[in-house]
Amino acid sequence: MKKCKSCNVPLEGVLGKVANKLFRVEPSKNDSNICNKCAENKPRQYKCQICERMIDEKVALSHAKAEEYIISLIKKEHPEWQKNKETCQECLDYYRKLVKETEI
Repeated sequence: MKKCKSCNVPLEGVLGKVANKLFRVEPSKNDSNICNKCAENKPRQYKCQICERMIDEKVALSHAKAEEYIISLIKKEHPEWQKNKETCQECLDYYRKLVKETEI
Protein backbone atom coordinates (compact mmCIF):
# COMPACT_ATOMS: atom_id res chain seq x y z
CA MET A 1 0.00 0.00 0.00
CA LYS A 2 1.35 3.41 -1.00
CA LYS A 3 1.59 5.97 1.82
CA CYS A 4 2.47 9.65 1.95
CA LYS A 5 6.23 9.96 2.52
CA SER A 6 5.64 12.91 4.80
CA CYS A 7 2.72 11.93 7.07
CA ASN A 8 2.23 8.20 6.25
CA VAL A 9 -1.47 8.56 5.42
CA PRO A 10 -2.61 5.78 3.06
CA LEU A 11 -2.90 6.96 -0.54
CA GLU A 12 -4.12 3.70 -2.09
CA GLY A 13 -6.39 0.79 -1.27
CA VAL A 14 -9.36 0.72 1.09
CA LEU A 15 -7.70 2.94 3.70
CA GLY A 16 -6.74 5.42 0.98
CA LYS A 17 -10.39 5.60 -0.10
CA VAL A 18 -11.48 6.14 3.52
CA ALA A 19 -8.91 8.93 3.97
CA ASN A 20 -10.13 10.51 0.76
CA LYS A 21 -13.80 10.35 1.76
CA LEU A 22 -13.30 11.55 5.34
CA PHE A 23 -10.47 14.05 4.97
CA ARG A 24 -10.23 14.64 1.21
CA VAL A 25 -6.69 13.28 1.23
CA GLU A 26 -5.33 12.14 -2.11
CA PRO A 27 -1.96 11.97 -3.87
CA SER A 28 -0.65 15.42 -4.70
CA LYS A 29 -0.94 16.43 -8.33
CA ASN A 30 2.65 17.74 -8.30
CA ASP A 31 4.26 14.88 -6.35
CA SER A 32 2.44 11.54 -6.16
CA ASN A 33 4.69 10.44 -3.26
CA ILE A 34 3.03 12.87 -0.84
CA CYS A 35 -0.58 13.71 -0.09
CA ASN A 36 -2.28 16.92 -1.16
CA LYS A 37 -2.36 18.17 2.48
CA CYS A 38 1.40 17.79 2.94
CA ALA A 39 2.02 19.38 -0.47
CA GLU A 40 0.10 22.47 0.69
CA ASN A 41 2.26 22.73 3.82
CA LYS A 42 5.56 21.96 2.12
CA PRO A 43 7.86 24.99 2.48
CA ARG A 44 8.81 26.69 -0.74
CA GLN A 45 12.45 26.65 -1.70
CA TYR A 46 14.57 29.58 -2.73
CA LYS A 47 17.99 29.89 -4.25
CA CYS A 48 20.38 31.87 -2.04
CA GLN A 49 21.66 34.67 -4.23
CA ILE A 50 25.12 34.56 -2.64
CA CYS A 51 26.05 30.86 -2.48
CA GLU A 52 23.32 29.61 -4.87
CA ARG A 53 22.25 26.74 -2.55
CA MET A 54 18.58 25.83 -2.35
CA ILE A 55 17.11 26.79 1.04
CA ASP A 56 13.69 26.26 2.61
CA GLU A 57 11.42 29.22 3.11
CA LYS A 58 11.62 28.59 6.87
CA VAL A 59 15.32 29.40 6.98
CA ALA A 60 15.40 32.02 4.26
CA LEU A 61 16.29 35.36 5.68
CA SER A 62 14.74 38.44 4.18
CA HIS A 63 16.79 41.58 3.82
CA ALA A 64 14.54 43.45 6.23
CA LYS A 65 15.86 41.37 9.12
CA ALA A 66 19.52 41.99 8.30
CA GLU A 67 21.46 44.91 9.65
CA GLU A 68 22.36 47.66 7.21
CA TYR A 69 26.12 47.26 7.61
CA ILE A 70 25.89 43.60 6.69
CA ILE A 71 23.82 44.50 3.64
CA SER A 72 26.49 46.99 2.55
CA LEU A 73 29.22 44.33 2.92
CA ILE A 74 27.24 41.84 0.90
CA LYS A 75 26.65 44.44 -1.83
CA LYS A 76 30.36 45.19 -2.01
CA GLU A 77 31.21 41.56 -2.77
CA HIS A 78 27.99 40.71 -4.60
CA PRO A 79 26.73 43.79 -6.48
CA GLU A 80 23.99 41.66 -8.04
CA TRP A 81 22.50 41.05 -4.56
CA GLN A 82 18.93 42.37 -4.31
CA LYS A 83 16.94 43.28 -1.23
CA ASN A 84 13.79 41.64 -2.56
CA LYS A 85 15.35 38.15 -2.71
CA GLU A 86 16.25 35.69 0.05
CA THR A 87 19.64 34.97 1.60
CA CYS A 88 20.51 31.80 3.50
CA GLN A 89 21.43 31.85 7.17
CA GLU A 90 24.89 30.40 6.52
CA CYS A 91 25.88 33.31 4.27
CA LEU A 92 24.47 35.85 6.68
CA ASP A 93 26.38 34.20 9.54
CA TYR A 94 29.55 34.43 7.48
CA TYR A 95 29.11 38.19 7.07
CA ARG A 96 28.20 38.65 10.73
CA LYS A 97 31.34 36.77 11.73
CA LEU A 98 33.39 38.86 9.33
CA VAL A 99 32.04 42.05 10.89
CA LYS A 100 32.70 40.77 14.41
CA GLU A 101 36.26 39.65 13.65
CA THR A 102 37.26 42.87 11.94
CA GLU A 103 35.25 45.05 14.32
CA ILE A 104 33.80 47.11 11.50
